[in-house]
Amino acid sequence: MPGPNGTVIGVSFVLDGQEFQALNGGTQFKFTEAISLFVLAETQPEIYELWEKLSAGGDKSRCG
Repeated sequence: MPGPNGTVIGVSFVLDGQEFQALNGGTQFKFTEAISLFVLAETQPEIYELWEKLSAGGDKSRCG
């Protein structure tokens, strides 16, 4: 979705050796404290383990 000149739709950056990506969802989405977290894993059991650790103490929702 194109925007005005100088606007950014997506960026990649590194903080303390960890790569992050950020997306501008456009004007239809209001800014909130919510995030989506993308975690690389080698195997399905590793994904299950990470899901349990990352959701510990919180409410679980759908996982992409």
